[in-house]
Amino acid sequence: MSAVMRTEQWVQALDAELHARRAALPGRKPHLRRTRGRIAVVTDAACALPVDAATGRLRLGLLGEQVEVVPIPVMIDQGPQGGQRSEMYPEYSAELTRDLPLALAQGLPVRTSRPSPGRIAETYRGLHAEGFDGVVSVHLSAKLSGTYDAARLAAEQAPLPVTVLDSQQAGLALGQAVIQAALAARLGGNLQGVAQAAEAAAAASNSVFAVPSLEQLRRGGRINRLASLFGTMMRVKPVLQLCEGEIQLLERAHSMPRASARMQALTAERASSSEKAVIGVHCCGNPEAAAELAQALQPHSTQPVPVVELPPGLAAHLGLGALGISVTELPGPRNTSS
Repeated sequence: MSAVMRTEQWVQALDAELHARRAALPGRKPHLRRTRGRIAVVTDAACALPVDAATGRLRLGLLGEQVEVVPIPVMIDQGPQGGQRSEMYPEYSAELTRDLPLALAQGLPVRTSRPSPGRIAETYRGLHAEGFDGVVSVHLSAKLSGTYDAARLAAEQAPLPVTVLDSQQAGLALGQAVIQAALAARLGGNLQGVAQAAEAAAAASNSVFAVPSLEQLRRGGRINRLASLFGTMMRVKPVLQLCEGEIQLLERAHSMPRASARMQALTAERASSSEKAVIGVHCCGNPEAAAELAQALQPHSTQPVPVVELPPGLAAHLGLGALGISVTELPGPRNTSS
């Protein structure tokens, strides 16, 4: 099954879960399209949820209507031929989708910047104008980015109550926190309840990933130079993990297939002990390898395993050929999908 089909199935499953959870609520059911008394969820592009590059809106069914995603600006240094100038891409765009893989393949320096407090504040004001009563703003680990701090500054001037959370996660581990918050909000949850749903999912998530080279992580300051040199000299493909919001070395493999196999085994072991595990796979320019990994992991997930291209803000640091897996252990009876 292709990466695109897997993600489409996953989105359909999320819509089905929303309706099933609504039907299971006792008493009067909340209207899924009510316009008042709602809690919105704000996140940043590191959530890795599927986004329409033309509109910047999530492709996530009904849940996508509850969520606003703030872009993470990406800067590409054009090198000597470009007069050493730096091109900034502040929003999602077809140009960034085209230029980023080329820059990574050519070894051009690629950097990211936190969204400005003003850009996030604009999002909060827009949600207030739409009639939302509050916002849960859940973001990329504060140890990897200044986005959380920017959101806190923006919240101080917001015209509605805003709860800002440091997920200590990235990728679909952050994305799952956003999804659980959006589900809670759609089902009538208040500000506290929506925030608790996000916090619980983030705390129950684990991410592992492997990269062909550590150079992009070193350039971005996410690992030190010594670790980068070690990886290059030993020709290893390290398996990395996020632990308490920081990137840490988990194991060393001598090829990307071996790293992928080890990540698969680690994820299967973790999911087997969970009542309800949901798994997602990331890739950067290698959807076929990611689709194979997702297929192998499907028996361990209670939902279709999506294959999601790393968003530009993460791809800039992990580079072409990266693979990643997130697993979130949710409460509930185990009902493994096929």
